[in-house]
Amino acid sequence: MTSDDEVDICVVGSGASGSVIAAELARIGYSVVILESGQALHREAIPTAKPDWEHRTSDFYRSGQTDPSFGQKDPVVYGPTGDRRFRVSRFRGVGGSTMHYEGFYTRIHPGDIHRRRDTGMGADWPIKYAELTPHYDRVEKMLGVSGALDNRFEPERPAYPNPAIAMSCAVKQVKVGCDRLGLNAAHAPLAIISRPAPGRGSCNFCGACWFGCMQGAISNASQTYIPVAVRHGARLVTGATVSRVTVDRRGRRADGVEYLDDNGALHKVRARRVVLCGNGIETPRLLLMSSRTDFPDGLANESGLVGRYFTAHCHVSLAGSFDHRINAYKGPNINGMVQDFWDHRDDRDFAGGYVIALRNAELGPYYHYHRHVRKRGLFGEHLVSRMQNSFGHGVNISAYGEHFSSADDRVDLDPVRTDSKGLPVPRVTIRQGDNEIAMQQHMRQKLDDILQASGAHDIRIITASGNLGTHLLGTCRMGSDPKTSVTDASGKTHQIEGLYIADGSLFPTTTPANPTLTIQALATRIAHLIARGDGRSLATI
Repeated sequence: MTSDDEVDICVVGSGASGSVIAAELARIGYSVVILESGQALHREAIPTAKPDWEHRTSDFYRSGQTDPSFGQKDPVVYGPTGDRRFRVSRFRGVGGSTMHYEGFYTRIHPGDIHRRRDTGMGADWPIKYAELTPHYDRVEKMLGVSGALDNRFEPERPAYPNPAIAMSCAVKQVKVGCDRLGLNAAHAPLAIISRPAPGRGSCNFCGACWFGCMQGAISNASQTYIPVAVRHGARLVTGATVSRVTVDRRGRRADGVEYLDDNGALHKVRARRVVLCGNGIETPRLLLMSSRTDFPDGLANESGLVGRYFTAHCHVSLAGSFDHRINAYKGPNINGMVQDFWDHRDDRDFAGGYVIALRNAELGPYYHYHRHVRKRGLFGEHLVSRMQNSFGHGVNISAYGEHFSSADDRVDLDPVRTDSKGLPVPRVTIRQGDNEIAMQQHMRQKLDDILQASGAHDIRIITASGNLGTHLLGTCRMGSDPKTSVTDASGKTHQIEGLYIADGSLFPTTTPANPTLTIQALATRIAHLIARGDGRSLATI
């Protein structure tokens, strides 16, 4: 084993939260090392930089995706008692899953953090909403979030750093239906810049946000926080698969991590603090792999809750068609939103709430042909006619809702299977309860109502798989009671000094919001608390 010199902060993961922790602390002089199991995504791997980009989307996924459906060597195993339709979708590489996110950047609402108090379901957050707002402001400024103050359900907030990206033709058409139903269709706040910035172009409406951004308009971690961290001295190590968090002889304080490089050689990074920033699967997996004789059930697992209460958003998508072209392949994937059903109400037959996303995620003619036309076996003028009368006429809208997990929804280690480095493969189990089923029925009806009121026909469900495999949350809950949580409100584990968690596994509940902005706000808050505990303060942006 090789061992590096001791650093102040070892960050495991370079995605949404790891990039924030590294940048914020490196700015003010902490020595930081970032360990990333994947590699940097080079510009030539971004499909939209080429005219035949629709033929190249698989190249992008192969560069970092770990979903087993893409034939990766290190799959996730699905527990036999869970929902078999659930499929994990992650991106392994510098920037993590921000490399293929849609940049839908909504803040949570004040009521989201005390669902248990209001409904008896889930767990309340151990922080107040006001503790997040300055960190939301800081993240939005750093990323140049674009938005408008036209959402009457959002708590009071300052103006967005950038003007909202204009609603596309397709979203305007769907907004007509929302207006007819009395629903508030507002601009979606997006981590996509609406006007140029140094080294970055503004959104060009190419419609392929899932596959990288040739313009640099999407504010992923690899072109925002990671360059700041590196510029201020953070060392980024790629191809570093962390296999264990190590503790001192007394077993009370984290003193570093061990990792395997791409050649299988074992290394150790010694650190005064370790911050885990993987996701709701990889963070509990690492803690469980870090077991030893005095921690037989894994590290920081005195409560027995590491890996428990795994949660992800409920998800439903409907599609429809119009007689005229609306060109839903042009524009950001999500370009509008409806928050009328976000906040919990006692007069509904489900607890919690959901958000509706108005989308432009139809992609281009090649995708349309393969999804909707190819099986018809058309040729010549019949093929041309079908494409002319169908491509650009479709639209889809989605809803994301809260999932209230139980202790049986979990991530643990498969007892048999190992990955390409000989490490136990994570096994995931997630199910829907009666509340989620009732919520999804409500979602489907409202999405159908909107499409019908918009004038759409041929309305159909395109996704009703239950839970969304990209929002991986809840497996290391934060809380004030060490018996019912893994970390305290600052992200520090109750059991092990110097060991922090800063990713989505902290979430006590999902909230209706897409989680990335809140993950980054929590990470900013954790960095602030670490610095303040050392008598320092974060630098201004």
